[in-house]
Formats: sequence, structure tokens, C-alpha cells
Amino acid sequence: MAEPAGQPEERIRDVLGAARARLSESGIETANLDARVLLEFALSRSQSWLYANPDYRIAGADLARFDALLVRREQRQPVSQIVGCREFWSLSFQVTRDVLTPRPDSEALIEAVLEEMPDRAVPVRILDLGTGSGCLLLTLLSEYGAATGVGVDVSSAALQVAARNGQQLGLDARVDWVLGQWNTKFDADFDVVISNPPYIETGAIAGLDRDVADYEPYLALDGGGDGLDAYREILTHVGDVLHESGLLVFEIGQGQADAVTALAHGVGLDLRAARHDLSGITRALVFGTSTKA
Repeated sequence: MAEPAGQPEERIRDVLGAARARLSESGIETANLDARVLLEFALSRSQSWLYANPDYRIAGADLARFDALLVRREQRQPVSQIVGCREFWSLSFQVTRDVLTPRPDSEALIEAVLEEMPDRAVPVRILDLGTGSGCLLLTLLSEYGAATGVGVDVSSAALQVAARNGQQLGLDARVDWVLGQWNTKFDADFDVVISNPPYIETGAIAGLDRDVADYEPYLALDGGGDGLDAYREILTHVGDVLHESGLLVFEIGQGQADAVTALAHGVGLDLRAARHDLSGITRALVFGTSTKA
């Protein structure tokens, strides 16, 4: 069907080039990637299709939709929130403003658990404190086929996102979502307690990229004056939920490894492993009960 008069058409290659320049001028460092992902979303097409059809002419209605998406990105709304999902560990997770966007750096926690527990058939119980989108817990359940888990969060809106992700991944039968705090108690112990708690110093939040400071949930960022408040709270109560031979796995911020390790030692936990993220920063710490006599 012919495009109605007054509705221009533009080639994909030209549209992408203009969008990249536009986002770059707005100071967005990932302009190339963001422009492509947003155009894929606007057209409901795949990356491979875009690459194979650079001269395809985009209709005016789709151009208008793409422009509206670019405006939101120029305002620094994260791409994950605009398109409503983000890939993590090759799985797709729904994302809203109620949860942190899953980041590749957090995959270091998954790698750490898999390294410490190489038997994927073991029927472990996993507790995820501050579960957010559920990406950590659900990824582990996808790797350990006999595992069950509980995700805890103080935000009911976040738990709704996590529940949708569990359903989407077909893992909802093996997971429970609980509205609670760092010190929520359970009737049985867990073999793995994992957490990506808030670890940004309160005074530093305003200086973060606008993508984070303006759009990510504040409660998931604010770690208190020194960024360590959540670790203190979790470590104070983790003995109530962690099996005596279990693992505690934390995500930490840059430069926090020594401080968090000292806090863990104070409650009888030894550092068993540390893993770096893609930038070489220590990102995951694994603790276990002290073996010293």
C-alpha cells in the first residue's frame, strides 16, 4: 500500500546515521548501540534484519515512533526502560523504573556461584536479598535444574516485575517472592544467599550519570553514608538463614572489597573467592563459614 501523501520515507542507513549523531551530540557514549536497539524496537525487527536491509525505506509513522524513542533517550531514560527489557546471562528480563537494570558486571556473581558449586544437579535452596528484577535468582535457577529459591524485596512493585520474569522464563514453579527486609526470617536454611544490595554512598548519588540517578530506584542505590549500610544489616542477620556449609555471595562497589570482607570476618565468615567484572574491578565476593578451630 502506498504511503499517504505528506508521510516521508527514509532509508535505514540514513536514519541510523542521523540518530547516532543526534545521541552523540547529547553526550550519550553508547549512541551507536542505543540508536540501533531503539530502531529495532520501533520497527519490531531484529539486528540481523537491519544489517541486511540498509536501504529499506522506513515509513513516516515508524519514523515518528522512532523519533519519540530518541527523545526519551536524549532525556537520559535508560534504553532498557524504553524497550522494557534487558538481556542478562543470555536471558531476557523485563525492566521497569521499579527495578535496577540488570548489568553485565553482575554476571560475575553467577560465575562465582557456578565455580564454587560445579554440580548443576544439586538441589540447592537459594535466597536472593533485594531481588529487584529477579535476574540473579532466576539465572541461578536456570543453571541449577533441581534448585528452588526465594526472592525478597522491600518493593511490591519490584516483586511484580520479578514474578513476571519468573513466569516468562518458565521458572515460577520453583520460586517464591516475598515482601520483606534484609532480616526477614524463614523456617529453613539456604545453601546460597546472594545479594546485590545498594552500595552507593548517599552523597555520591546525585553525581551519578542521569541514566541512573534520575531513573533507577533510589532505594536500590542508596547504601548510606559510606555505602556499607546494607552489608552491615545483612551480615548481622545472615546467620539466621544461611546453612552452616552455605555460601554468601555479594556484589560490591569499586574499592569496597576490604571493608566488606572485614565486616564478614566480624560475623565468622571467611572470604572464599573474589571475581572481577569486565573492567577488571572486584565485583563479587563469596563467603563461607570459618573453618578455623
